[in-house]
Amino acid sequence: MGRQAVKGLGRHAVLWAAAAIVVLVTAGATPEPPFPRTRVGEDVVELLDAFKGNLALRAWQANPDPRIAYARAPLCNVNSQYLTPEIDGTCAPPNGTVAVPGCGDDEPVEPLWRRTRPTPTSTNWSAWEMLSGWACPDDLLPPFSQEDLRRLTIEPLTAHRQPSGEEALVNKPLIVYADAEHRTFRTDLFGFGIDVDVYPVEYTWDFGDGQSLTTVDPGSPYPSFDVAHTYADELSAHLTLTTTWKGKYRVDEDPDHEWRDITGTAQTTTPFAPFDVIELRSTLVG
Repeated sequence: MGRQAVKGLGRHAVLWAAAAIVVLVTAGATPEPPFPRTRVGEDVVELLDAFKGNLALRAWQANPDPRIAYARAPLCNVNSQYLTPEIDGTCAPPNGTVAVPGCGDDEPVEPLWRRTRPTPTSTNWSAWEMLSGWACPDDLLPPFSQEDLRRLTIEPLTAHRQPSGEEALVNKPLIVYADAEHRTFRTDLFGFGIDVDVYPVEYTWDFGDGQSLTTVDPGSPYPSFDVAHTYADELSAHLTLTTTWKGKYRVDEDPDHEWRDITGTAQTTTPFAPFDVIELRSTLVG
């Protein structure tokens, strides 16, 4: 089981909008990341992917900066004069303009807010900024992309042919098959521990004579002829197997310990040693 260092990409941004948001603003007293930000009244909405917001919170928890404070609190009535989160006081009753996602059996996660001050001892805090809106718990976990899958070092499958000698015969079926095994990995993504399981889903055999065969069946040894090929002419054959892999992953911090499908595929190639395809001729003797 290999240890792979993988850099992943963030989840697609959570879309949240309010009709009252009209003015773009710049960053506060302390350095801020260049995310789009808008202001209504004294509080700020900064549209940010829920996962990226959670990463910022985790980084701050690992190395707290006294000039910055984070909190999770509901977003109040967005048609009011001020976007007043519960951390500033009591929220007005919601008017339906703030969408709370349905998360199945999970409880939605409240919006993430941040405020800053110019020095560690200053009492002059900025207004709370909303980094990300309501989200499902799954939105806070790292996604595992096709690029992450393809960065794993997947060992090619072991493949076989019958007959297995240095020669095969014209007009006689050549049986091919692969040992269809899973590959497992232990890795990390943005500081989250990840288990990955990849498995073959498609097999493409290139027989080296201009013919190929793609199947979801890995084949079987003799006497099965489920995956086989018959050469029509003599030649030196270069046989290869290309395996297409899919995968699933599990995040350590997921309380449900759920396996999630990885979007996309990866491929590996298994080459065979070249062999001669010959025609067996009868010879009269005596």
